[in-house]
Amino acid sequence: MEILLSAKHISKTFDGKKVLDNVNIEINESEVVAITGTSGAGKTTLLNILSTLDKPDLNNKSSLIIDNDNIFNLSNIKLANLRNEKIGFVFQFHELIPELTVLENVSLPGWIKNDDSVEKKAKDLLDYLGLIDFIDKKPSTLSGGEKQRVAIARALINEPKIIFADEPTGNLDSKNSKILFNLLFKLRDDYNCSVVIVTHNEKNANICDRKLLIIDGKIKD
Repeated sequence: MEILLSAKHISKTFDGKKVLDNVNIEINESEVVAITGTSGAGKTTLLNILSTLDKPDLNNKSSLIIDNDNIFNLSNIKLANLRNEKIGFVFQFHELIPELTVLENVSLPGWIKNDDSVEKKAKDLLDYLGLIDFIDKKPSTLSGGEKQRVAIARALINEPKIIFADEPTGNLDSKNSKILFNLLFKLRDDYNCSVVIVTHNEKNANICDRKLLIIDGKIKD
């Protein structure tokens, strides 16, 4: 199995406290990986660094390679391009733009990429996710589960190699939580992408291909 992401010697300090301590992690292609741990253990901090939204405390040993690109060597423009083309994000609070319709929210990353076919792709994704009847609706009219499925469609619009999801089921009831988690596995199989999930839900974490536990800023396999 090919390694899609490799992070080595990743540390992060906030206000003198080491939140991540020399973390090493690899994510394979088409793999679903759960990151678990207690509140404050460093889960979201690690996810933000792996997804290029934050930077670690850099030293001469630190590296983050995604699909053969060394992230710390990229210019801001190249990093932005990589983020838009190869990475998808799903957040706990979905982060949809309230003024835009469902179709417009899903299409947005493609507009940034100047993709002329983005609207068709967005409609196909919304159909795939059972949301085709919602394309002209605003996010405020949707349920929590529907909003998260829209967020997943947006994450998939540029056909990323890897999706990062931070507590994607955190605001859902148990039924919708199970539906959403099963959907993430379906994405791996149908879209051949890796998924890295931060979750407090042990039952969900245990069905992933791998579970990584963070304790005091260190990974425990």
